[in-house]
Amino acid sequence: MKTISIISFMALCLACSAPSPVSELTDWNMKQEGSSSVYSVKAPCTVAGALNEAGYFGENVLEGLRYKDIDKSVFDRPWVFTTKFGVEKGKRHVLRFESLGYSADIVLNGKTLATADTTVGPFCVREFDITGMAKASNTLKVTVHKAPAQSLNHGWVDWNPRPVDETMGILGPVRLISTPDVEVKDVFVKPIVNVNDFSEARIDVEITLVNLLDKPVEGVVKASAEDICFEMPVKLEASETKVLRHTETVKNPRIWWSAEMGSPELYHMTVSFGDSHSKNVRFGIRDISSELTPDGHRQFILNGKKVLVKSAGWADDIFMQDTPESILRQVQMVKDMGLNNIRFENVWGKDDTVYDVCDSLGILTLMGFSCQWEWESYCGLPETRRNGCIEGEPWESMAVRYFHDQLIRLRNHASLIGWLTGSDRAPLPQLEERYMELYNALEYRPYVCSASGVKSPVTGPSGMKMAGPYEYVGPDYWFIDTRRGGAYGFNTETNPGMNIPQKENVERLLGGEKAWPIGPAWDYHCTASSSHMNNTKIEEAAVAGTYGEADSFEDFVKKAHALDYDSTRSMYEAFRCNIGKATGIVNWMLSSAWPSLYWQLYDWYGVPTAGYYGVKHACAPVQLIFNYGDRSVYAVNDAAPKATYSAEITFLGADSRKLIGKTVSFLSEERKPVRLEKLPAGVPGFLSLVLRDAAGNVSARNFYCIPAKNGEYAWDKADWWGIPMTGYADLSFVSALPKADVTLETTPVDGGISVKLTNNSEVVSFQNILKAFGADGKLIGGPVWEDNFISLLPGESRTVLCTAPGAEIKLDSWN
Repeated sequence: MKTISIISFMALCLACSAPSPVSELTDWNMKQEGSSSVYSVKAPCTVAGALNEAGYFGENVLEGLRYKDIDKSVFDRPWVFTTKFGVEKGKRHVLRFESLGYSADIVLNGKTLATADTTVGPFCVREFDITGMAKASNTLKVTVHKAPAQSLNHGWVDWNPRPVDETMGILGPVRLISTPDVEVKDVFVKPIVNVNDFSEARIDVEITLVNLLDKPVEGVVKASAEDICFEMPVKLEASETKVLRHTETVKNPRIWWSAEMGSPELYHMTVSFGDSHSKNVRFGIRDISSELTPDGHRQFILNGKKVLVKSAGWADDIFMQDTPESILRQVQMVKDMGLNNIRFENVWGKDDTVYDVCDSLGILTLMGFSCQWEWESYCGLPETRRNGCIEGEPWESMAVRYFHDQLIRLRNHASLIGWLTGSDRAPLPQLEERYMELYNALEYRPYVCSASGVKSPVTGPSGMKMAGPYEYVGPDYWFIDTRRGGAYGFNTETNPGMNIPQKENVERLLGGEKAWPIGPAWDYHCTASSSHMNNTKIEEAAVAGTYGEADSFEDFVKKAHALDYDSTRSMYEAFRCNIGKATGIVNWMLSSAWPSLYWQLYDWYGVPTAGYYGVKHACAPVQLIFNYGDRSVYAVNDAAPKATYSAEITFLGADSRKLIGKTVSFLSEERKPVRLEKLPAGVPGFLSLVLRDAAGNVSARNFYCIPAKNGEYAWDKADWWGIPMTGYADLSFVSALPKADVTLETTPVDGGISVKLTNNSEVVSFQNILKAFGADGKLIGGPVWEDNFISLLPGESRTVLCTAPGAEIKLDSWN
């Protein structure tokens, strides 16, 4: 995968950043109220994040059992952030706070701008005209207070332990806006596309101006975006806010597509009021809509083409210490896997970086509020009428304010395809009516009342389902289940349980605690749920039932990798095989907020799990997959052009001897799976699938260990967390493989290291794990491997690229 340097990334996002009349206040001093200890910090940040950066908690506090020993009482008292800045004489000046957590007293030059009781809530944007009190040199003091037990705060729910400071701090940029008279407060570009004719499109532009003077002002608003140019004379009365509207026709527009379907083309528009003030925005010209299928499932449509949403759920770092570099790397990994969407359950990010990167790389996004606010055990508010915890005042008005400010903040992002105002539940009707009044005025994208399968009396059915599972099920489950989380409809949250990191990083997260036998540190780094997913017992049972009892740390990890690879891959493959009946799948989750053993396609250190590479194979543009439901090989194609391919199907018995070897030619068409071959019933073995294009080039590969029969499930005991397994698919023949002779050759090449693996044996070599170590002796994170967890047929060679020049390459083999 071609990567983008952080320098070029910043360049491509430049038009989204603050224009020249705006400066961001990033350098602050931080101290606990009443303390003499002062920390120099960069904002935005949380208090705990800044303290962690300063080494206050000691080394590697998130590893082992150390996090539970942090003294949380230090966050019971307020923390004070102080900075200094200058202003230009003769101008109007506005301070803009994008996010404060959870509330704050704001004092400028000793004068109070706001008190904590008026600044409650981290998703509110707040502005203060400071012209009358600003001086050549100014001191700004922001005293932040921790969220109380009852709050609508940032939330990681049960995904990980709660932040020790409850995410208190300056959570978004603090900006100084200066202008002689008028602020260009907001620019919104709404695209209107005729999906049957891309030769012409329309954009509706809304420009919000604020006259900061106490007298009328006249001037000219100018807007430009490549060949799109217009201007409008305007008169503003004293202190008036005015919204200007303009419609422009765009000839031969560059259409924004997701990376899966085309090129994510973006436009940059600058809007200025004379020489006073300007604002830059970035937008895409594209059409997004949704419909309910005849079966009642939500189907998203991009530029007239139906999209099978292949997604995973994002989580910010627990200390909110993600950087532009780490965010870019993570979204690159999403693209590398072939996923086309990220679900944001919570308005994540200290700024818009992650959404800007999704715009640039062509990754669709789904935005929504967190189920943190739907359960009393997390937000402290009582649950009401199965609609969550937002009822009555001040909570309903706070949520509406949140929705208003975040709609305006995010609505120019081309990647955003819809909003979900509920997660596990739908909002109360009276609250949703207020939401919709805003949504109809400010937005145009599809609106969905909930990520779960509910019907709202206000907006109708969600068309979604949230039926799990969240614990281990076999790779067959996704094909055979027709009642819960299987491959039909739009499943917004599901995952086969543990996605264990590579062994080096399991040892890191255990923080020196005993790795074997499994002990309390393992359980602590599962989820924080009080009822399920909080220990390794289900995974241990699955390992023993599928591959045989693990007899060491290394043995358990490699068998857990194999479970992860197969079941996570199969989840996406089943939805692709059932495209049309299946409309979307969200792996829960994409990332972890802290070093974790659960719910992640790459670990907290940024290193891919086995499931990552399973997903990468599952989501290849055109791919050959094994359907566990009918024991057949299918070719799938979600969005690639029609073309002829050949499938090389090789099936070896459990003893590595060939039973089937054939090549099948076929025509691959978009959204039309093709059944190519049925394997014999009751015969275990190894299945190798190689896809070649018309020129004979390898387009994709897949490899499976096929059991004689599928697993068994206690369907009558299914619960929200999953389905108990009463019998496992027997893959003990994989554990019984003789030792294989695999050689590794490395060659430096442009862009990295070419690595060749050769199986010199007469038996299958299963799941060879390639590892790239940096100078610090740690695994290198990011999308550095073209492929990994590689299985080889007898006598087979594979060459893959590692995009980490100078890395030390090592190999771990199953057998």
